[in-house]
Formats: sequence, C-alpha cells, structure tokens
Amino acid sequence: MPPLPVTGTRGERDWKGLAWSGKRPLDRETIGIVPPGPGLYLLFERDIRDLVYISQSADCAKRLMTHAMKWLDEKDLLFSHYLEQKPVLPHNLKERENDLIGNYSDVYRKAPDYQFKNDK
Repeated sequence: MPPLPVTGTRGERDWKGLAWSGKRPLDRETIGIVPPGPGLYLLFERDIRDLVYISQSADCAKRLMTHAMKWLDEKDLLFSHYLEQKPVLPHNLKERENDLIGNYSDVYRKAPDYQFKNDK
C-alpha cells in the first residue's frame, strides 16, 4: 500500500486524500452510528478543536466506544473517522496511521498531545 498523499488540511475532512466524517461528540449515542469495520480515527478536544490523537483499528466503532468509556467525565472530545472501503491488512492500517502522525509531526514539530500518553 503506497503512502498517503500529502494533501488537505490536518484534521479536516480532506486530510491526506481521505474522506473523513465530520467531527462528532465522542459519546455512546454518536458512536452508535459508526458502522463496524477497519479504519482510522482522530480525536479532538472540543473546546479548542485541536487534534490530540490519531489511531487505527480493525473495528473503529468498538475502539471509539472504548475511548468514550475511558474519557467519560474527564475530557470533552470529538472524533472523526475514515472506514476502509476494501479489505485491509493490519500492518497496512498501521502504515496509514504512521503516515498521519508523521504528517502532523512535520507540520507542528510535535506529536498530537495525547498520542504517546498512557494516563490510564
């Protein structure tokens, strides 16, 4: 799988040539509309709309629900996701995640704020 092109605006619907969903609250109700499947997702702090976490999962809906439970009552987060349209191997999802983190880092000279923190 080739690297993602350097296009669009970080964290926006056109970033890296992918069709990201709009930003939605990270809560059970909203996550419930995300279909199961492999893909990528972004987390944002609601107040400042800043991208704080980039990741991938074999099942984005399930993983987003885990994040919602983890941050319940602590952080007010939004999420955006991109589901793969074709079957994808786990290492290819990781490559795409790394493309996104690398592009963010190139622009801001740092990783997203929660990227490598393990608070819980």
